[in-house]
Amino acid sequence: MNNGRMAEPSKDELDRRRAALDAKLKQLRPSGPAASPQTPNEATGKAFGQAIRISTELIAGLAVGAALGYGADRLLGTSPWGFILLFLLGFAASVLNAIRAAGLGKPQSRREN
Repeated sequence: MNNGRMAEPSKDELDRRRAALDAKLKQLRPSGPAASPQTPNEATGKAFGQAIRISTELIAGLAVGAALGYGADRLLGTSPWGFILLFLLGFAASVLNAIRAAGLGKPQSRREN
């Protein structure tokens, strides 16, 4: 009797099993170099870049709306209504652009029926 114990595998059997396991692992692993995870500095840099882009979108929209409103008032003599109207329109456009730059306002894809 073996008292409930399994017989010890031979060295040849262990080598064969190890080679089979290595072959399976090679199939499952990606062949290219492993992508390294982002370091904290890279993630912080990307977040800072996105923050700068969004704030630039907001400021640019306001500045363009204000400039066009001021120009329209000077040209048409409608002060301050052209400035107010185009400034508000620039604000709305800048908020929409900032939402799109943040990746929150992606257009919905149409479903195929």
